[in-house]
Amino acid sequence: MSTPNNTENLAARLQQLRELRKLTQAELGSRAGIAAASISHFETAQRTPSLESLVKLADALDVSTDALLGRSAMHDNSRLDPIFVRASNASAETLDILRRVTTALLANTDKP
Repeated sequence: MSTPNNTENLAARLQQLRELRKLTQAELGSRAGIAAASISHFETAQRTPSLESLVKLADALDVSTDALLGRSAMHDNSRLDPIFVRASNASAETLDILRRVTTALLANTDKP
């Protein structure tokens, strides 16, 4: 049984992350400033992205380049909406505001 190479790992991880974010190839391409056809080629391992494109893809997917390359775990936060991943890196003041707003919003969902 052969193990997938780095290009195949990247291809699989890219597609998995894109689908977790519920993005089409065109939407991811638009976010990253890369043609949708290139996204398709990356996902099928027909082409390998340049370093610049790799960084753009990671930024567009709100993950590290290591996570995109499969060099680190995607963690459970890869299944979260990217806004929550970004919020986890916010300042203490911003986090406090987010907690209060979220608590107020969720309080309304607990009522029958």
